[in-house]
Amino acid sequence: MLLAPEGVVDIDGGEVEMAEVTWNTKKEEREIMFLYDLFADEAGWRGRRNRDVSMPAIEVAAKKLDSFILGVLNDRDERSFLISKLRDMNLRTRGAHSEEPSQIKSLMKEIFDCCNLSSESFDWISPENQRLCNFLWACLRISHSSRSGILTYKQALKIPDESDEEAQDQRPVIDLLGTKSNHRDYLYDQLGLPKFASDSYTKKNCIVRFFDLWDASREKKEKQMEAFSHAWNKIKNKSNMVDWLKKNDDMAGWAWNYTVKTYLSLKIPAWVDLSNSKKDEKEALITLYDLLSVEHRAIWMASLSKSGAQQKYRKNSSERKAMGIPLSEEHKGMLKKMAKDSNLRIYQVVEDMIEKEYLHRYSNQLE
Repeated sequence: MLLAPEGVVDIDGGEVEMAEVTWNTKKEEREIMFLYDLFADEAGWRGRRNRDVSMPAIEVAAKKLDSFILGVLNDRDERSFLISKLRDMNLRTRGAHSEEPSQIKSLMKEIFDCCNLSSESFDWISPENQRLCNFLWACLRISHSSRSGILTYKQALKIPDESDEEAQDQRPVIDLLGTKSNHRDYLYDQLGLPKFASDSYTKKNCIVRFFDLWDASREKKEKQMEAFSHAWNKIKNKSNMVDWLKKNDDMAGWAWNYTVKTYLSLKIPAWVDLSNSKKDEKEALITLYDLLSVEHRAIWMASLSKSGAQQKYRKNSSERKAMGIPLSEEHKGMLKKMAKDSNLRIYQVVEDMIEKEYLHRYSNQLE
């Protein structure tokens, strides 16, 4: 009889014994979680879809697979299940009658290789690229399957119908494909994957796990990866939102609140996590920008820039007190012309002149 690692429990609940640990939880993490989902999870992903059950720890999954291999070696139902899966994928079944655990494991890994992308397929997704990882993870958090096999994930602005008189004064509203209130309807959550990911490395791991557990052929997965790569290449150099945030560093919180209230109908997308407040607000704005079409980005950015300028003016005005200074019409005209030519407001021109004259007169005292 085979000896198992201490504490391994058979699928039927009885203690089993194995001579060695079959799976390496560090080097074979992808294989373990995929094969656990396929063979050893009694619910399977289709059962988890309706139960909101998360995937287990890697060690638990590995022990379940050890128990599955034992079942194959003891010629129980597990052997028939393994042979059935091999036949479904047109893989050889002769080794399924082996008495060697390593041979059974090798067959299971052939199934993994047949169904999944290589590790190299994910190399272009660098955890050092925060924006890329945020974009891809958000896409998967709100994805649906489509007839073409490519996942749909874009969020869009609902543009009011101009022929509808009641809708003419309405703003465009972002159509959320994924919100925290309906997350169970989405493929990512059906797979039992983590709902929050705090950093790029965690997000990349979730992206890899999504592709591994997604019930699709390898060809469809390759097609989807190509679609993501193409989408990223089209947006990676679009920097309007990034540039706006650099120029308005102190307005990220206002911009996010404005967007939520004005364009998101006070609903938060499923991919948003604001636990780190200011930093997360900036990342959420950039990710939302990346998820929108070119046309809808322009509409949103124009509104944000205009309202942001008004917000800045209100803030600056609240810090100033009115001061009445009698000026001749001639000097008023000069002041207005200077403001217009400089693209500044009159009070900004006056403040600039005062600062320059102050520095000219009192620079020696400021050293």
